[in-house]
Amino acid sequence: MLKKAIFALVVLSGAASAETLTCPVGGEHFEAPTAQCNGASGLTMLLMPLGCPPAPMPQCPQNFLPMYRDFTTEELPLLAQYMQSESYESNVDFSPYYLAYITEKFLSGPDKSLPAQLLLQGLWQDPALITADPEYMAALASELAPSPAATPDEAATRLALLAFIKLLGGEAGAGEGLLAQAESQEARAPETLVYLSAVRACFSDQSQPHCTATAPIPQP
Repeated sequence: MLKKAIFALVVLSGAASAETLTCPVGGEHFEAPTAQCNGASGLTMLLMPLGCPPAPMPQCPQNFLPMYRDFTTEELPLLAQYMQSESYESNVDFSPYYLAYITEKFLSGPDKSLPAQLLLQGLWQDPALITADPEYMAALASELAPSPAATPDEAATRLALLAFIKLLGGEAGAGEGLLAQAESQEARAPETLVYLSAVRACFSDQSQPHCTATAPIPQP
């Protein structure tokens, strides 16, 4: 199913009121927006839940640690050590979602879908990354590539999303190949078929109103 295939990403989306957070490394206190949704249903063409505009990633003011999840007591010494590394320090001026991504990859946390969630959430927050940051997009493509264990609907959804991202990035040729793979997965869920049809329509005519990063998936 489409909603299952996007990892229940609504958990990481939303924006509104603020709460006080404490940095687990450094102990700073700061205000950060909390996630809230307005109840609207549906998804955008980048599979962002409608009614849940992305909130900025909370970051500690001094060391820029992205507060994307709670860290365990065992992880904190590793986290503090990693934050002194060249890998971490060289990325603090770029997308906080990419910084969260490389941090999570270093920690190798139990939720193996989280790295992809973080990168896609960053794309919702800033669709300009599609053309502005090849390294970010390469990481996203790697994380979204369907595993052998993926169901036909999950695989088709991921491949169609990657195809649409390629189209938005001016790489229609590469996107066409991904979309052909998506269409060959024998997906059956109605919402998956609707998404495949919407992406295919954009490859036929990108001037259609739904062929943008923020447009909703058109319903039949």
